[in-house]
Amino acid sequence: MKRSGACCGAFGRPLLVLLACVAACFGQRQNESSRALLDPDRGEKEARALVAELLAVRPEANTTNTGSVRIRDAAGKTRQIPARFEIFCTPTNWVSAYETLPSPDEPGGVRLTITRAAQQPNRYELLDPAGAGRASPVAKELTADETMLPFAGSDFWVADLGLEFLHWPRQRVLKYEMRHGKSCKVLESVNPQPVPNGYARVVSWFLIESPHGLVHADAYDAKGDLLKRFDPKSLEKVEGEYQLEEMEIRNRQTGSQTWIKFNLGRE
Repeated sequence: MKRSGACCGAFGRPLLVLLACVAACFGQRQNESSRALLDPDRGEKEARALVAELLAVRPEANTTNTGSVRIRDAAGKTRQIPARFEIFCTPTNWVSAYETLPSPDEPGGVRLTITRAAQQPNRYELLDPAGAGRASPVAKELTADETMLPFAGSDFWVADLGLEFLHWPRQRVLKYEMRHGKSCKVLESVNPQPVPNGYARVVSWFLIESPHGLVHADAYDAKGDLLKRFDPKSLEKVEGEYQLEEMEIRNRQTGSQTWIKFNLGRE
């Protein structure tokens, strides 16, 4: 496995750089405290700077890793899907790919690629043999509105893996707040035209210090009800570096839950 030299490990960019860089947050007693809301003008100004910095994050090298997607449905039944994760860099953009692999219980073959370029919308392509309806399925390019759908039947939606909420037009830093014992900026992202059953608002906690690791996120539907909760989970020390080993998302409305686990330091 080729590994980046960045502190966040092989899958540190861009979603995972925002997760694995919170390594110091874990193992500490959670201490939640809040401050007064920021003035709206200041909050919007800080949000523009924060989002621009987050979207400018770029990988340092191509990487490949394996792992698994573990899904527990509302009835408590669990299934595990082997997966491969890749990052490819070009002079003008870079691509992150999530792909399910064949197993005795799963055919595999679902592949999501997300192409990113500075100051440009994400480009999403999803290959799903089960939903293709043809012998030789081809990848479908998704619009931003079409990204509110599950990746391989999991609670991770395509929009989650692409951090699509950072591209929404309304962004504001609400306040500074302690989360997991670390000082964070609380970013509110609002989608003025949410799709049915999709996200209308995301509130996320980013470390104040660069590179602004993502500590936690809550997603709400158009009614204002909590829909999803996202957290980075366990960490593993690989070659002297702490790297994110697992991330979790919970659907608070269905009761289902999904973990993505990375086989760090292993082929």
